[in-house]
Amino acid sequence: ILNYIKKRRGGVEAVANLRSSIENGMIRLDWNNPKDEDFKGVIVVKNAFHVPSTPYDGQKLYGGTDAYTYDNFGDHDVSKYYAVFAYDEVPHFSEPAVLPYNIDN
Repeated sequence: ILNYIKKRRGGVEAVANLRSSIENGMIRLDWNNPKDEDFKGVIVVKNAFHVPSTPYDGQKLYGGTDAYTYDNFGDHDVSKYYAVFAYDEVPHFSEPAVLPYNIDN
């Protein structure tokens, strides 16, 4: 008897409701993780020049299953772009949830 395992062809859903706030002099990023059963975690990336297009296109700030992180590596008076990529166990990455952070925030 052969039992076939259905192979997932795409990534999990992207995170939702990505937002920022200032807390104790650091930028705090919050989001809602997807409710997909194959969800294994997120990677948060920061880039000062352009929107990160992959999880490797900038400075990695966080990797894990939490729904928040802090950017305590940089100045909150500098404009930058944040992207959060959700992934499954392969890992297949989702489309990025993007947040432009402007000094006018």
